[in-house]
Amino acid sequence: MGDGRVSAAIAAALMMAGLPATAQEPSPGPSKFTARANLVFLPTRVQSKKGDTVYGLKPEDFIVEDNGVRQSVRVDEDPDVSGLSLVVVVQCGRSAPAEFSKLKGLPTMIDKITGAAPHEVAIISYGEGPYVLGDFSRSSAAVRLALSRLKPCGEYYAASIDAVYYAMNMLKRRQSHYRRAILLIGETRDHGSRSKLNEVVGELGVTDTTIYTVAFAAAKDEVIEDLRHPIGPPPEYVFPTPPSTPDADASPPAPPGPTFKEHTPLFELPPQLMLVINALRQNSASELASLSGGEYQKFTTQRGFEQGLQRISDQLHNYYLLSFVPPPGPAWGFHELRVRVADRPDAVIQTRRSYWAGIFESSTNLR
Repeated sequence: MGDGRVSAAIAAALMMAGLPATAQEPSPGPSKFTARANLVFLPTRVQSKKGDTVYGLKPEDFIVEDNGVRQSVRVDEDPDVSGLSLVVVVQCGRSAPAEFSKLKGLPTMIDKITGAAPHEVAIISYGEGPYVLGDFSRSSAAVRLALSRLKPCGEYYAASIDAVYYAMNMLKRRQSHYRRAILLIGETRDHGSRSKLNEVVGELGVTDTTIYTVAFAAAKDEVIEDLRHPIGPPPEYVFPTPPSTPDADASPPAPPGPTFKEHTPLFELPPQLMLVINALRQNSASELASLSGGEYQKFTTQRGFEQGLQRISDQLHNYYLLSFVPPPGPAWGFHELRVRVADRPDAVIQTRRSYWAGIFESSTNLR
């Protein structure tokens, strides 16, 4: 796809997401960076040294530095007031079926996570690709029905990055102004995603979607099999269009199967971006949560799974959503973030530590 068509596609996507498209002037050569949005979001949890949540902080109480430069910060109102759009993403491929019995309390835990505030929940599963089990609904019964459709979907793939990227685009198409969150339940590592990882990292840099992951380890025999017969790089996955139906309690059928096209990998990327991409490859569940400012939990038992979800529920209802306009000048590249609370030097702060602004465009792509 040529640069003009890529830029047009990005601009269209940003318009659907309600974000302005601001692009850097093209530079000579086959590649460039394109900025994606004019806001950076930081889901931020603040606790005392004893572990108690700190409430009532104002924008002036936060010190947010982007590459060492203090920023003017906005703090959204009480998150529960604005409502929640949640996509629950559950692995169904590889060793996931062996974990299904531990997930039997998931419908009840989703009710606890959403709480009494306005909300809508969609359910997708993933193996070789994402499958919509239930579109966004406000009904607990519809969520339970969608989860009842969860079933094994193959022995070789668990494309978690593809599924999360698909869920992010589902959320971008929503007409509500709710907070956006993804709950990912699957293995720690990705197996078979076809998304361009540099684009995923760039999107995570400017999205207001927080990703929470509850991960299990792959079965021992599957780890051995991977070492003996690693799966080679798959072709690029061409996603079906995310559902765009209005709010409804009905769950539509799964989208049609994917199509594929071949791709040449790209290796000439900035070192800092390569570090992030390599971290995604090593432990996608942990890195996706870290890049978005969310929480990463692991479980081996049903009790551990439920405890992990309870911790995520607590965080979802007890955080500040900070945002700021990035500093002027070249917006692309790696940005290191630091968040502090004035007059509270002992505060324990959980938030994103960095973000990557911009998309690295080239005639070749990286998976």
